[in-house]
Amino acid sequence: MLSAPDFKEKQILVISSDERKGLSLRNNNVLIKEDEKIVNQISCSKIFCIFIIWDFTISSKLIDKLMKYQIPIYCLWYNLKPKFMIGNTLQWNYILREKQYNNPNELDIAKMIIKNKATNQVSLLQEIRWKTDSMKDSIKKIKDTIKKIDSADNDDSLRWIEGSIAKLFFSNYFEEMKWYRRMPRTRNDIINFLLDIGYSFLYNFIEANLNLYWFDVYKWVYHKLFYERKSLVCDLVEPFRCIIDKKIRKMYNLWQINEKDFKFSKWEYSISREKQKPYIWNFLQALLDEKMEIFAYIKWYYRYMMDPKREFPIFTL
Repeated sequence: MLSAPDFKEKQILVISSDERKGLSLRNNNVLIKEDEKIVNQISCSKIFCIFIIWDFTISSKLIDKLMKYQIPIYCLWYNLKPKFMIGNTLQWNYILREKQYNNPNELDIAKMIIKNKATNQVSLLQEIRWKTDSMKDSIKKIKDTIKKIDSADNDDSLRWIEGSIAKLFFSNYFEEMKWYRRMPRTRNDIINFLLDIGYSFLYNFIEANLNLYWFDVYKWVYHKLFYERKSLVCDLVEPFRCIIDKKIRKMYNLWQINEKDFKFSKWEYSISREKQKPYIWNFLQALLDEKMEIFAYIKWYYRYMMDPKREFPIFTL
């Protein structure tokens, strides 16, 4: 099991190129090649996960080595949509998975996750220096709605509470950015497009952390079983969405979001390959800034699942 000092030294490797690149192995180092020329290399012991954007070639020997070091590879299309993942399947730790499958406290866990998410959303709104009367009223409404979470008696009522809070949060937090509403995976405006990209990186990073303990990432506590959906990852993404929300607002305020970088075609936005790097870097930097807190949360969640008498983990941005 990975210790905190070891995790601190781990790096996220991002490979992005218009041209086809290759990955190979030499002396426990991952070699990145372009046109058969080595352009970079990094020790396997220092890699936590790999993001590859666009095409690549990889040797079976390298795949074996990455599996030994438990390094997942997340492959994305050039428009940053998820493509596929090479990585950990269910292994060992059957005791943990038995506790997952027979957990009688799923609704209580879901309440704590959503309360953590909503509390972080309130914190983001309170950070805004100049608040309108409407925003102040929304903050009060969100706080009042959070108090209703404990009384939710089923998942549907909890989802209604979560949706009510999210509607107030997004409409106020992104008001300056011509916000309409949150529409996942539609990419019909730039902010929704960036949220999808940022949340996807966050999703993959959370999954990589869960794989350290061999969770069954398909076994939910809140997001129900759905075809090919890793519901546990969806669950534990929730408290950390504020990382991406805050980064996008900061990028907007620093004039780092340029409408000319994006293309609109077939009713959705995309971003050209040559314009991707600063956006990818911003999202990954936001995750790296909080990587130890994310690691600690997932580790504590594992301990809680093994012993529910422990305190439930809380993430505060």
